[in-house]
Amino acid sequence: MKKYISVFIMVSTFIGSNAINAQVDKQSAIKVANQLFNACKKNDYRSTADILAYHGSDEGRLYKDTYNYSNSQEAAEVKRFCKRMKAMVEISDSYEFGSFKTRKMHGHEVKSLDVIFKSGNQKIKNRLIFIAINGKPVIYRLD
Repeated sequence: MKKYISVFIMVSTFIGSNAINAQVDKQSAIKVANQLFNACKKNDYRSTADILAYHGSDEGRLYKDTYNYSNSQEAAEVKRFCKRMKAMVEISDSYEFGSFKTRKMHGHEVKSLDVIFKSGNQKIKNRLIFIAINGKPVIYRLD
């Protein structure tokens, strides 16, 4: 019986640590980017909050949590970010995804996905930065 409990604990620990340290791959980053663009076009701020990494004064939540849309200050941050994204999407004829890279930022491994917005002959490149929180990719910031 002790042997089975030990195996269960080892497997649970392995699965739990993989969920926390889950890697963001290009396909999942593209999926989240498209979710962001669609949510922002619809002014769906609550859905946007779920895929944006928290940036605030609570250091215990940094790199570990998304925005809480029920908090008015956090909701204002989400709306500000979303309005910026919506403007970029709406003034563009189309967009495409470019390179996907691993980077270090503030001592943390992050993934970056280039997004090229096209309007006529003009191309504007932006970079979405992703981290994994609770085993799912979220947007850390826009460069």
